[in-house]
Amino acid sequence: MSSISPTEDLGGAAAVVTGGTRGIGLGIAECLAGRGASLAVVWHRNEAAAGAAEKRLRSLLRPGRGLLLLQGDAGDPAVVRAHHARVREALGPVAVLVNNAGIMPPAAFEQVSDAAWEETLRTNLSSAFYWSREVIPGMKERGFGRIVNIASIAARGGGVIGPHYAASKAGMLGLTRYGARELGRFGITLNAIAPAFIEDAGIFVDYPSERKAEISARTATGSMGRVDDVVRAFAYLLDSPFVTGVCLDVNGGAFMI
Repeated sequence: MSSISPTEDLGGAAAVVTGGTRGIGLGIAECLAGRGASLAVVWHRNEAAAGAAEKRLRSLLRPGRGLLLLQGDAGDPAVVRAHHARVREALGPVAVLVNNAGIMPPAAFEQVSDAAWEETLRTNLSSAFYWSREVIPGMKERGFGRIVNIASIAARGGGVIGPHYAASKAGMLGLTRYGARELGRFGITLNAIAPAFIEDAGIFVDYPSERKAEISARTATGSMGRVDDVVRAFAYLLDSPFVTGVCLDVNGGAFMI
């Protein structure tokens, strides 16, 4: 669970986190709840995780703040439109969007099926575009917006999951940079975070201690990261009106090893 202390009250502004019921997404949602946001959390398949996240987030919400848990495929534009309509009706225009929904099925280049390619791009990249397209008009009306895309070290170095995953995460960086250039004059910033080797999130949660030790040796810090490390990066971007179009690398200096 996130231990980040809130530093600025969001005053009940609506925030959306896709893939927000576990790991990095949940940590960011906890941060937003602690800062006084009303929350909409999008999830797809893991009902147990959604139930646990709802209980956790309700315990963190400030009085008068709302919480929606929205089940569905964030890579389906019709689902995104319906979810966004529910958020606007229940919580108001979205001020903060975190595009965290993602899958990472490992496969070598020649083993990636058509279906795996399309599903990975749809879930990891198209979802970020569809949600951003929906919330930007409301952000323009408000004169304020924060969009943060959760990318990966694979966006820059290719990684080890497969070409489908690397391409989807690299695409998020292009989406981030274009959006930052177009939307900055409206008070909207678009940034990305590229985590790697986060011990309490994603595939690393179930790794044995020996495997974690091997991964730790691949970082400059000699350790794996934690969700809190990613949340700190997010909090910085949330608070920074003059920072846009950047990608913060949260990887223990792995690029240098």
